[in-house]
This record gives sequence, structure tokens and C-alpha cells, in this order.
Amino acid sequence: MEIKRFRNKYNLELIPTSHENIILGNLVWDPIIGKPKFEHPGMSEHIYNAFLDAGIISRENWLKGIRDLNKEKIKYAHLADRVINMEVNVVSTLQNPVINELEERFELKNISKFHFGHLQVKTMSNLNRVRIDNHLEVLKKDNWKTYDGKIRRVYMITELYYGSIQLILNKEFKTELEGSLDQAKLNVLETVEFDKSIEYTFDHNKVPFAMRLEKVRQFQG
Repeated sequence: MEIKRFRNKYNLELIPTSHENIILGNLVWDPIIGKPKFEHPGMSEHIYNAFLDAGIISRENWLKGIRDLNKEKIKYAHLADRVINMEVNVVSTLQNPVINELEERFELKNISKFHFGHLQVKTMSNLNRVRIDNHLEVLKKDNWKTYDGKIRRVYMITELYYGSIQLILNKEFKTELEGSLDQAKLNVLETVEFDKSIEYTFDHNKVPFAMRLEKVRQFQG
């Protein structure tokens, strides 16, 4: 599956550069052309950072807000598909710790199929949405300049999707890959052998591969 088709089918964005510190409430610059970015001039890293910088919450409430978002539980994801198949050339463009670890030691072009399985999601709860929405209303009322300049035009992560990384390759590459795995710090969950191919499943290590974005100016609690 290509990036555009993925976006249209699931209304989600692939995370171009992912790591375990990406959390709900992170702000994202989503250009008309190009990949979403976690950095942009004037944009805060997180919605609660923006509230703190604007002086509408205390540092204690800033910490509480982020902690409460981090406490959201990872649950089974009810998507249209049980697994999400991806083009290998698309996967090679993603900066993901597991994929990067594989790519350093093994040619991804030797992979015949790649998909994300055992899909899970972390969703912003209604309580957290209401709290953020209330802070946004205060910010719009008391500090429109900050709201208009730093937040209104950006997007916020309200869902994060996780999935085990599953790849299939011809058995002729088995020795090469498994030799690479001995050097890599990867958790292999399962290995299944077929007549001419072999499937490896790797743990996602709490690193999301996709996100749901909502425009801050349209956000509702």
C-alpha cells in the first residue's frame, strides 16, 4: 500500500520518523505537499507546552496533563483490515527503530512482503479531550495572539497506532537475515516457515507507526 492510499483508506497518517516518545497531544505541522513534521518555526512540541508557554496553566498542571495522556491504555484497533500491507519501497522511507535496525544489517529489497499486524491503538479519552478543549477556549479568549500564531493552524495527535512488524522473504535469504538478527537488538515474536518462504514477526517496542490528526481549530472536547 502506498502512502496516499493508506491515508485515504484509514484517514490516518504514517509517521515518517517515529520513536517511543511520540505521545498523544503532540503537535504536528501537516503541509499540503510533503510529509507531516514534528518541528516547525513557532510551533510548540506538545499542546500542553503551548498552554504552559502562554501562561494559562501552572507547571504542575502541565505535568499532570501530559501524565494523564500517557496513561491512556493501548487497546485492540478496530480497523477495516487485520493487517496493513505496505510496499517495501514505502517502508524503506520510514524512520522506525525496528526497521532501521533491520536495514543496517539486511537489504530490505530482499523482503517480498511487509505488513503491520496485531494492530493496537491508544486513543485520547473524552475526559482529556474536554480538559484540552477548555484550555483552548481560555487561550482564545485571553491570549488570541498566541493561539493564532502558534496553535490554530497546526494539527494534534489524538490517536496512535501500533503494530507488530511482519515480513516475508524467500528461504534463500534466511541465513543472511538470521545472522543479522544475532547482532541486532530486536525481539522476534514468531517465526513461521512455509514451503519456499519464511515469515518473521517483530515486537513494535511501543513505537507507533501511524497517527490520527485533528486540526486544533476544529478540535472539540
